[in-house]
Amino acid sequence: MSDFCFFRDRTKGQNQGRPARSPRGWPAALVLGGLLGWGATAPHAAYAEPAAPPKLLPPGPDGTEFPDLHNLIRVTDRVYSGAEPESDLAFEELARLGIKTIVSVDGARPDVDAARQRGLRYVHIPFGYDGVDPQAGLALARVMRDVEGPIYFHCHHGAHRGPAAAAIACIASGAADGDSALAVLERAGTSKGYAGLWRDVKAFQPPAAGVRLPELVEVAEVGSLASAMAAVDRASDNLKLCQAAGWKTPADHPDIDAGQQALLLREGLHETGRLVAEDNPHDARFARWMAEAERGVVALEAAIASGENRQRNALFQAVQSQCQQCHLRYRN
Repeated sequence: MSDFCFFRDRTKGQNQGRPARSPRGWPAALVLGGLLGWGATAPHAAYAEPAAPPKLLPPGPDGTEFPDLHNLIRVTDRVYSGAEPESDLAFEELARLGIKTIVSVDGARPDVDAARQRGLRYVHIPFGYDGVDPQAGLALARVMRDVEGPIYFHCHHGAHRGPAAAAIACIASGAADGDSALAVLERAGTSKGYAGLWRDVKAFQPPAAGVRLPELVEVAEVGSLASAMAAVDRASDNLKLCQAAGWKTPADHPDIDAGQQALLLREGLHETGRLVAEDNPHDARFARWMAEAERGVVALEAAIASGENRQRNALFQAVQSQCQQCHLRYRN
């Protein structure tokens, strides 16, 4: 029997991960630190909840109660995991669920204002799909020691990095060890392709007494490459919604226009290629792949404007295939 009791797993579109924010193989990295920090800078003792036998929780929330919290999982009575809250309704549901603190591990800037309006605190600890770096692990330990719960951990889709953060938080609090915490990833459907996430959850150890823990910030400083890749991923996800709606504006997302999203995708790819060329001008293969993907999006834009759905589908599939080959080489 697992140490955890899980509840709803509501799928959010394509249950795939976003491009990495700080992959070790890329020429730019996230810089943790930031804006609006809390807490003292003196060394802190490790946090550990009193040891207790695993206890099953009563039935948890379901899709009827919280339809805007996608991939919602209740891990313990203090730890929840799910997708990014992207609407006012989602933030309202978090407040109704009793959440006091939201922890984003995504590279995109959190919607701090929306959280504050509901009396919620945001903490930003971004990390990539290649694994949980040591500073992020220490920051998650401090979250479990210092912040008011219940705590909602999220990435974008709530399937990969968010569950990994929740699992590490449980280890840091003493609610699990590395092996049992892997049940969080299994329940969330975390891809085994992100081997670094599985590796780092299994290997994580709570920090020893006296280890200095990072300050917690609302908005972490994120490298410009990570921001560009975040824009690429969001535009790609929105195009998937348009494709599912027959290349029209999705009924439940009236603000999404396929042509605009294709333009944003092209701009994001161009900016990513430019940044990588500045940091690593000798990586000719990456530059070539980015240029090919950008040309593919230009063709997709033209097809969205005047083509047929079959042509749009084929061009979008080609772009996704180009992105996938890049992910396999540089991200995964």
